[in-house]
Amino acid sequence: MKRHRKAGKRKTKIHGPSQPSTSASVNRIRRVLVGAVVVCAAVAGFLCLRFLSPTHEEPQKTDPASESVKLSAPRADNSILTIEQEVAALKKEEMELAERLMKEFPNSEDPIVLMGNVQSNHGNATEAMRYWEKGLELNPRRADVYAAMAWLAMAKADYDKAIARWRKALEIEPQMPGAHNTIGRALMGLGKQKDAIEEFKKDIQISPQSSVSYFWLGQAYLQMKEYDKAKENYETAVSLQPDLTNAYHGLLTVCTRLKQRAEAQEYMAIFNKLKAEDRKDLKGRKVAFDDATAMRKGVAKTYMHAGQMYRDRGDPQKALELLERAVALDPENTVYLMKLAALYGTSNQIAEALQVHKKISEIEPQNSLCHLNTGILSAKLKQYVDAEKAFRKVITLTPESSAGYRSLAQIYLETQRNLPAARELAEQAVALEATAANYFVLSWACNKNGDTANAFSAMKRAVELEPQNPRYQQTLRLIKERQLLP
Repeated sequence: MKRHRKAGKRKTKIHGPSQPSTSASVNRIRRVLVGAVVVCAAVAGFLCLRFLSPTHEEPQKTDPASESVKLSAPRADNSILTIEQEVAALKKEEMELAERLMKEFPNSEDPIVLMGNVQSNHGNATEAMRYWEKGLELNPRRADVYAAMAWLAMAKADYDKAIARWRKALEIEPQMPGAHNTIGRALMGLGKQKDAIEEFKKDIQISPQSSVSYFWLGQAYLQMKEYDKAKENYETAVSLQPDLTNAYHGLLTVCTRLKQRAEAQEYMAIFNKLKAEDRKDLKGRKVAFDDATAMRKGVAKTYMHAGQMYRDRGDPQKALELLERAVALDPENTVYLMKLAALYGTSNQIAEALQVHKKISEIEPQNSLCHLNTGILSAKLKQYVDAEKAFRKVITLTPESSAGYRSLAQIYLETQRNLPAARELAEQAVALEATAANYFVLSWACNKNGDTANAFSAMKRAVELEPQNPRYQQTLRLIKERQLLP
């Protein structure tokens, strides 16, 4: 590593996320995190996201090792572009979109910030800073902008400036995940390991499952020759992420220095195995292909944010067109797919939304929320067999949640079959979560099974929980009059 002198302190250049050293390892971290990101996006629908990816995470590398290496890219008209031509075309397309957004939204800082992001992605750091600074003039409460500026300073090993910008971001968003971690890395670059340790601990308080922060804690303690503490944090890191290659190298190092030879040999074997896998992943990769993959993903993100802007302005059709382009560029991105499905749903394009959820289920078969949405949409299309299958999958994946039980009970009630099973499922839903919706379905199931007394009791409880719900109030009156439920 390069060393510089500044104000009497040792300054070590830190390259990116110098945790695992390969893009394959970075992708493993991404895969750990992506599940949580998708669930949050789906629950909130088409979320209002800020427009700079580095807000909460460092710039991510791509891993084309999972795809076939191509020497050219097909176009819609069946002509062929070389990778270099494709990258140039994508840059032009993205820049034109950013320029169009600035004209369409002249009174908003969002397109200005987005243009800064595009300039940064294209390697124009000076122009990026100019747009970001203009964005801050319009809205100084943009933590994402300070974070993006901090990443540029980190890339230049200007750690003092990076720390100052991260501090500004944290003033605005104190719980920003990853910010304290990166401050800690910058402090290590300045030779301030003790201060760095405190920052890593703060990041762990915000993100308790951060294997990266535990890894860096291990690194800091190793440099301070506190080997027992280093070992403890490395062990926590690999317990959270078992394929964290460099953490095993850290364990190998500290065990060797602690003269724990047997453990050192064990960790050496694991490290060598993971390192060999990393090299295998890298075999056959081409820089040009990496560039094309990264560019497609970057342009897709720009389209996604552009779609958000049009949606916020009340133009869902334009938002839909832009998000469809984002998905075409990054078809395996389940966050974009969730947003696309949500837009189809709000546009009453139920069949299209269902197909998107089915695709997500293929990519993430353990995503219970996606299976739940698949069931709900299938039921709307009266595809009851598919709906039942989806709800059973939800129950299998999340048996502690009431949603699958309640939804399957509703299918049986709507189709007038398996009525005893419908009551059992509704009872299970209430036992798990005593919500008004669950009591409503239980009341419905009791009534269908001829148990008017319990139907009344359950419906009364639903009204108590949600007294302003007119449907519940009407149903309670009907039961009192010994009417059938709708």
